[in-house]
Amino acid sequence: MLLFSCKEQHKNTLNLTYIKNNQEICLQFKNDTSKDIIFLVPNSLEFGDKNFASYSTRGSREEDYPLNVYAVIEPGQFSESFQKKLDSIHDSYLAEIGNSAFIGGERSSDGNSALYLKSNDIIKVKYKLTVKQTLPIEKYSSKFKQNYYPYDKVLKGNYPEAEYLRRFSKLNFGKAKFIAQPIIEDSLFLKITENDANK
Repeated sequence: MLLFSCKEQHKNTLNLTYIKNNQEICLQFKNDTSKDIIFLVPNSLEFGDKNFASYSTRGSREEDYPLNVYAVIEPGQFSESFQKKLDSIHDSYLAEIGNSAFIGGERSSDGNSALYLKSNDIIKVKYKLTVKQTLPIEKYSSKFKQNYYPYDKVLKGNYPEAEYLRRFSKLNFGKAKFIAQPIIEDSLFLKITENDANK
């Protein structure tokens, strides 16, 4: 398995670099702003196969892809106080729209984690990488692109989860400020073969 990545270099914002270690992917965030910040990270990283026109190889059509590639956040990396606020808003919103039955039924890969990062500080968020072979193939090789969750687009758009994320982003965080993640393009690629599956 080979990793290709590029570093997002922006002054006075939140920068992201990737670190690959065996079956673990680490997202390293650096706060280059003058303020402490609150931000969200997805609890799962989705990868699209370059041989298919799809955002992700995971979901309701996993059997359509030779390999399913995704990464799930390792537990306990969130900021406890802000995570409680995010979860409370999420559950209240589900109740508000009549979906109380779904409260508490989320998987570890669902939703988002809330993080707090001081000015000019760095935090590393670890994910466990999974590569599953779904078709009985002898040989397969492809490049998989990680499609980072577009928080800025979701917060401005009409998406199912947008409203509770907007409500969280508008909270009073005191001296800290909320930052939405930018859309990150072509930032992480994995070269994967069938030999990397199910390990």
